[in-house]
Amino acid sequence: MSNSKINICTWFYGESKGEESNYPQVVGVSSSTQFQAIYWRCIVVYFASSIKNNPTANHVLFTNVDRIPDIDNFKTREFLDRHGIQIVQLPLTYQTPVGYYGLWRNQFYIFDIIKYLRNEINDINESYIILDSDCLWIKSCEKIEKEIESHGLLTYEINYAESHNINGLTRIDMGKIYGELENKVDEDLPKYFGGEWFAANIENIKKVSLISDEMWEICLRRFEKNLPKFNEEAHLLSYIYHKLGYRAGTANSHIKRIWTAWQFFYNASAEDFSLDVWHMPAEKNFGIKRLFRQVCQPKSKFWQVPVGEEFAKYAAAYLGIPKASLLKIIMDWIEMKKSGLKRRLGLG
Repeated sequence: MSNSKINICTWFYGESKGEESNYPQVVGVSSSTQFQAIYWRCIVVYFASSIKNNPTANHVLFTNVDRIPDIDNFKTREFLDRHGIQIVQLPLTYQTPVGYYGLWRNQFYIFDIIKYLRNEINDINESYIILDSDCLWIKSCEKIEKEIESHGLLTYEINYAESHNINGLTRIDMGKIYGELENKVDEDLPKYFGGEWFAANIENIKKVSLISDEMWEICLRRFEKNLPKFNEEAHLLSYIYHKLGYRAGTANSHIKRIWTAWQFFYNASAEDFSLDVWHMPAEKNFGIKRLFRQVCQPKSKFWQVPVGEEFAKYAAAYLGIPKASLLKIIMDWIEMKKSGLKRRLGLG
């Protein structure tokens, strides 16, 4: 192994009253304590799973909040401090104007993080893996670290069909925007790269950040002129990766967006055990919430089970990989009914 220093990160932007947005996997008002608690549970589980699998890595939480809340009587700040998780407080400057797009007003926060790293980190040996908080580490980051050294930046390609609506744009639509920005037509349609994953060394972080400043201003100008623009961070990252010529899919052997909504869509499989990270967007209020309860208990099986295959199988049972057990389906159904009742009573 080289002298690289790996940093494993996630982020949370707490919206205040008046700047709320909609988040498809989570029902409720995004500025509310109940809504934000869902993401704090994810953050705790994310770091706990990485601490188990990556005990020598540096861990960083980027957030705008000045007070870390306790969740379900769990001392969140004490947990972060006890495990040496660095907290970097950052404002959101890449905030979309009202009416820009109907979802995820805070998703461009990743560019504030990238800009911070560009300005504050000068050690060329530093590498950063920045993931959404509803991800779970099931293996160490060793292979990822080596590939960052090789490629400089790793991309997670999601192979959507050309006419699939990806948050307001198809890949055909993206190609038209690319053509207008570059004043040329490319026969190959753009590739789409998932925004839940960002992994690069500091040299390439600086490259991405410099272009993102320019592209952000272009997006705002196109919005003002009512022209198609990049609606979310993954659209913009996809264009930046294209412009900088990064190889597609270099992260695909490490992470997968795994859907386990048994009522709608299920793409989990036994092959997912070969990955290093699982992204579980449908499990925020289900499997991840139950894992949080285990993380809260220092002597629970979460902390006792050995890393490797045994830990992966342990986590998989909570998350429904490769398929949901009858018990999980029943518990998910009960959770949905409880959440619906709370909303009707105005309690969540």
